[in-house]
Amino acid sequence: MENNCTYIDFDGVILDSEERMLCRKSEVGFINHNNSDEFIKYFEYTNTHPEEWDYILRNAVPINNSVEILQELEKMKKNISILTKIHTLLEMKMKVEIIRNEINLSCPIIFVPPNIAKHQVIIPNHQLLIDDSEKNIIKWNENGGVGYIFDSSLKNDEKNKVRSLEFLLKG
Repeated sequence: MENNCTYIDFDGVILDSEERMLCRKSEVGFINHNNSDEFIKYFEYTNTHPEEWDYILRNAVPINNSVEILQELEKMKKNISILTKIHTLLEMKMKVEIIRNEINLSCPIIFVPPNIAKHQVIIPNHQLLIDDSEKNIIKWNENGGVGYIFDSSLKNDEKNKVRSLEFLLKG
């Protein structure tokens, strides 16, 4: 049995929570999405307003059947893990609740804290990462992994870019 794992990003790959977070961030007055200090302030705000994560995560919708595909991969006994960035412990807690109790996945969930890269938490070592962040994929590939950029707006899969997790069902 092969030990390699497929790592799948959560926000922007499984659920549209990243898009929802950016919209919500703007709605509460943090409108500059290129300013890292503003993100820090918004995440501080979410610590005192737990309803933010509830709105962002509980109301997020699956992207291109990602949830159903992951459930099927688990039935097939595929070696998958969710590799997701977190900004607060409240966000982490809510992600666990949603993944376990609402999406009903039992695969490992690996959390990446702020200011740490995914390739620093998991050594890529020829393993696959599917992520909507081109920066994460570049670093993953530079460190010996195989990365695919997830872009739900694509009409068809392209070299190193996928619109869905469906290709995982074929391998």
